[in-house]
Amino acid sequence: MRYPNTYRLAIILILFMVGSTTFSKGGEDNFYGNPLVLNGKSLDYSTFWKGSKGILALVKGNPNSTASSKVPFKIYLKHEGQVVNKGLSSDTRELYEVEVANILALASFGDELIIEPARKSDIQAKRIIKLSKIDLMYMILGPLFVKNGSKDGC
Repeated sequence: MRYPNTYRLAIILILFMVGSTTFSKGGEDNFYGNPLVLNGKSLDYSTFWKGSKGILALVKGNPNSTASSKVPFKIYLKHEGQVVNKGLSSDTRELYEVEVANILALASFGDELIIEPARKSDIQAKRIIKLSKIDLMYMILGPLFVKNGSKDGC
């Protein structure tokens, strides 16, 4: 005996339940996929490098919403596996925002920039960014090769 419609209904119900529980939390209760903001905008990891500048913050909720709230965090460098505690790079100091250039000035290519929430309950927002050289030719010429989003082919 076959029950194809029953299976379809069951799959639809499961997907609905998973979707509704995943997205039911509001901005204050969860971290989005990218909780870091640079100058008030979601951090673009593809252009973030040792020479980046701006005010870096960690936010809970939708970073593009005024309802998001800043979360206290620690920010520090790791050089060859060792924590760099110098200047603003500190694994003990808690901040709500920081001029990232002050920390990156101490960095070398290959170092890791660690952004760690101060509260243990927010640990899922921890980010580790490997600082590598950025391909300047890609940054300059990349926009020329991006396809136009218009439908007319121009």
